[in-house]
Amino acid sequence: MVLVRVNEMPVIATVSLHFSGQQGFAWWGVVALAAGIALGVYSWLHLRQAVPDSPTTAHEPMPWTAMIAAAVAIIYGLTVLIFPTTREIFIAVLFTFAIAGLAVWLFYKRVYQVLGKRRILSLFSLRLAGMAFILLLMFQPVLAWITVPHNMPSLGIMIDASGSMSVNDQPNEPSRYLLSVQAAHMLIHNLKGHFAVKCFAYDGIHNAPLTSPAQWTAIAPDGKLTDLPAAIKLAVNSGVHQLVLFSDGIQNGPTKLRTLAHLPIRVYPVRVGSTSTHARGVPQIEIVRVNGPQTAPVDTQVTLTTLIRSSAFNDRTIHVYLMQGKKTLAQHRLVLHSGPVPQTVQFKFTPQKVGRLVLTARIPVDPAERTTAGNKQQFPMLITNPKIAVLYLEGRIRPEVGPLEQDLSTDPNVDLVSLIQTRPGYFMVRGANKHLTALPDTLAQWQQFKVIILGDVRSSFLTRGQQDQLKEVIRNGAGFIMIGGQQNFASGDWGQSDLASAFPIHLQSVQPPQLDSAFVPQLTAFGAQSPIFQGIATWFNTPGGAPAKNQLPKLAGCVAFAAAKPGATVLLTDPEAQVGGRPAIVLAVQHYGKGRAAAFAADTTYRWQLALRTMGLRSPYHRFWGQLIRWLAGESKIKTSKGSSVTAMIRRERYDTGHMVHLRVEVTDARGQLTRYAHVSAVMTGPDGKARVVALHARYSNIGMYTRNFMPPVPGHYHLVFTALRHGKTLGTDSTDFYVIAAVGEMDKLAAEPQTLQRIASITRGSYSELSGINALGRRLKASISHENQVQRTSFPLYNNKLFFVLFIASLTLEWFLRRKWQLQ
Repeated sequence: MVLVRVNEMPVIATVSLHFSGQQGFAWWGVVALAAGIALGVYSWLHLRQAVPDSPTTAHEPMPWTAMIAAAVAIIYGLTVLIFPTTREIFIAVLFTFAIAGLAVWLFYKRVYQVLGKRRILSLFSLRLAGMAFILLLMFQPVLAWITVPHNMPSLGIMIDASGSMSVNDQPNEPSRYLLSVQAAHMLIHNLKGHFAVKCFAYDGIHNAPLTSPAQWTAIAPDGKLTDLPAAIKLAVNSGVHQLVLFSDGIQNGPTKLRTLAHLPIRVYPVRVGSTSTHARGVPQIEIVRVNGPQTAPVDTQVTLTTLIRSSAFNDRTIHVYLMQGKKTLAQHRLVLHSGPVPQTVQFKFTPQKVGRLVLTARIPVDPAERTTAGNKQQFPMLITNPKIAVLYLEGRIRPEVGPLEQDLSTDPNVDLVSLIQTRPGYFMVRGANKHLTALPDTLAQWQQFKVIILGDVRSSFLTRGQQDQLKEVIRNGAGFIMIGGQQNFASGDWGQSDLASAFPIHLQSVQPPQLDSAFVPQLTAFGAQSPIFQGIATWFNTPGGAPAKNQLPKLAGCVAFAAAKPGATVLLTDPEAQVGGRPAIVLAVQHYGKGRAAAFAADTTYRWQLALRTMGLRSPYHRFWGQLIRWLAGESKIKTSKGSSVTAMIRRERYDTGHMVHLRVEVTDARGQLTRYAHVSAVMTGPDGKARVVALHARYSNIGMYTRNFMPPVPGHYHLVFTALRHGKTLGTDSTDFYVIAAVGEMDKLAAEPQTLQRIASITRGSYSELSGINALGRRLKASISHENQVQRTSFPLYNNKLFFVLFIASLTLEWFLRRKWQLQ
């Protein structure tokens, strides 16, 4: 080895001798085996031809020497053919040459006494030279002049030695760590002579390069943390500018990947391990997720579906529990069928209380499990009062329609579907039920609704079949109301319809059919006690005729009803008008079968809404219609909202690192109605104690709902305080918490994450590889070496030249000539 300069650059030059004939099948083993057999036959024939009684025969060493050499040659030949690891080429050359020399010596030993020492030595040398030339032609020696750059490029090879690398992804397969070690040794062999390789293992303990690749096998993959950026910085601090990183990509350390952007290193990550969320060789039970409604009505059965996946626990029986705090709501016995497809367990329970509820699906820990992180999962819910499905059918667009439709659609406890006829047979459809685009014409369609409102429509608006279906629905528990208009009640021929029996009033014609004088409704004694007017009775004249305490805009007349039916109850009257000698009926109600029915004579209640809102005053409009709908539905215990509110709804309370958090808030305004016109924000306090403000945006497809997707920057506990403002006034606040779980338990997360490794490659301008592509990576690394830093090799084949051939012919010819001259065969 010498130090020379090539193009003014210092390089290390070495001379190398190798044998290209050693590639492929170990043919020299066959040669040694054949030579051994030949020597054995020779010695056997020599001993057989010897004179039995000759005193020199027993002491003749030549046949026994040949016999020993034959045995050695046969053993060596068989060993080389059977065990590839014994095929050392230099030993093969020396052994074959020695066997050839022994054969030549035995050949000429018999004529030693005849020729003498000088002649024997000459023939032996010529024959041995010929054999040597033949062997050199067979082994094909190549002399090489190799120049290696004095400053060979460095390459680091780092193996992730964290706990997740100890996993066997398949039964009877080496662990991820051992697979990485094997691949790293293969890569080092392929890159030998091209890079100055430094070896690393990152487990939080080894903070310097390893002394040799063999040290990898002495390291146990049991690191408690995987901080890949910190591992890469360790290589940079050791002078490495290119790094091959073997890892499963499970990053759970505190260092951010973006800190790699300015490091002077190019990283080539190699993904090891399965991306399956559960390693099949690891005993594990995991609750994948809990599916169910995010909100549910109180006193209604709720079904939650729990997805459970297991590995290495086939046919094991477990119990799955649904818990609320320490209380067990339900339990289920499950026989595990381990595999990639989750099993399902359904829990049914009935919430008894309105409010936020946190449920927990739990599986007792089995001692054989590697980690207990997946044995429970929380599922938060918001329990609300039940929503009332309302169908509003209107025959024409009129002033009462818009405000009533708006009011009911913003009621938190009402699901409204409205069909407003714009011209005969054509309807403007609004509401949550997207499948209903025309009037219901089957019993099943009517049964979807708990309350049906008929507006200004004639009896011909519904066919006899539709009327019969509607009557059947009311008898079975639905609510029904018709509100005042120009072409309904008696004027719309409803007295002759099949639905007439459901009305709480007689539908005979009265003259005049409309009462035009303005009035403030007066409560009857029954009306003052009715839940329909709970909390708003002071807006109406008292049963004794005293004026209302609160000034209410007058209604612009009403329909004239003939009289109430015997079983009906009158709740409101018009004190300014008489029909049949009695105060005109404004609101009458009755029970009809299991259902309830109402007749409301007025159609200008929108005045209550618009006039008072214009003056900035509160109005009984929302509570009147809300409580009337609830009474018709038989749900008077569902209180109408008395004011503004903010209700936070987060689907989960625990999230894995890197998962999006969906923030949802429902907002009602000062009238207790859902509103899309508020400014909603959340003050979020993270694990570092710093607060940040995020804005939520209204969802126009869902009135009153505000949403925002948020990616938590770091693991830990987050506290949120939601605030809604309108016109500078606070509508309300609500708070909630969620947790972002870091996989600090190294075995909490076993699925390889190639996305992390791909991002590392992108940030550091390297390239990503799978473990199966390790050879291709080696070729790319060799190709990346600049020409001046590449190992230069100049070869001189010693076997493929004319001089060798001339010397071979000359040695054999001269030996033949001398043998003839000295009269030898």
